[in-house]
Amino acid sequence: MTRPLISIITPCLNRSDFIGEAVESVLAQNYPNFEHIVMDAGSTDGTLDVLRSYPHLHVHSEPDRGMYDGINKGLRLARGEIIGLLNSDDLYAEGCFDAVAAAFDQHLDALAVVGGITTFSDGPGGPTQLNIVPPIETNELWYRLIQGHPVTNAWFFRPLVFQRIGYFDDHYHYAADRYFLIRAALDGDVCPVPIHQVLYHYRQHSGSATISALDSRTHEYGNTRMEVLQEDLGAQEEFLARTELPGEVRRRMRREHAERCYRLAATALYHHRWRLAIATAWRGWRKNFLWPLIFSEMAFRRLQKEANGHD
Repeated sequence: MTRPLISIITPCLNRSDFIGEAVESVLAQNYPNFEHIVMDAGSTDGTLDVLRSYPHLHVHSEPDRGMYDGINKGLRLARGEIIGLLNSDDLYAEGCFDAVAAAFDQHLDALAVVGGITTFSDGPGGPTQLNIVPPIETNELWYRLIQGHPVTNAWFFRPLVFQRIGYFDDHYHYAADRYFLIRAALDGDVCPVPIHQVLYHYRQHSGSATISALDSRTHEYGNTRMEVLQEDLGAQEEFLARTELPGEVRRRMRREHAERCYRLAATALYHHRWRLAIATAWRGWRKNFLWPLIFSEMAFRRLQKEANGHD
């Protein structure tokens, strides 16, 4: 019996230190029917030399407008019946492809499946697992997509999802994945079938914009963190402007908008970005008149954690 073709899309730019491991994690699946499309944005650090050592790859190297533009180009090239997204610094877990193919075979009407993830960091003694996040259960879909961990790269899709709702909004540099999933759930009625095993390993490292051990109080990561939060707020406000937004989605989105306004305002204050802090406070109050109370509550909790010696 022919196994379904799985298309893996990897956006990449100057990842010579990690890209080989990502490719090897695909090969280690020992899955007989796959294609791996690597969308390189013009690497200059030796990444292309690493990629040339893998003749099975479909490598396209050209400038793009960012990671999500690269992913969208890859989606247009993909021929698979199942599509997955692998970051250039991450890894697939052992047995991932077999589990995904079996789940789709058991749920013929499913448009997506999702598994669990781990986060790990590299150290002198080898990789260290930092945490495990389980798959998204049906009854927690909106919580996980809006307020929790959406485990984006542990999702696998039927091509019909992209035909129904389009591709990633590439004017976002950081937030497009979470908000693509929300669009899929709202506009395409996509509710993933959970696979109760880890499918994906996220690597924590200093070069990652969203999975880093750096503190937002450092100048380097603080600026990135503020950019990410501003993108999040812009996307949430686009959804909140929808008159037909379901009640649960609106409630969760308003609460998350308030909490992200707190994080952005607090980070801006710490870095003496006064105008941004004031503008963010106004942004929070305009969407939720209780925002000053939410700010005070979250600030108090943060101070308590620091007093108890927690990060």
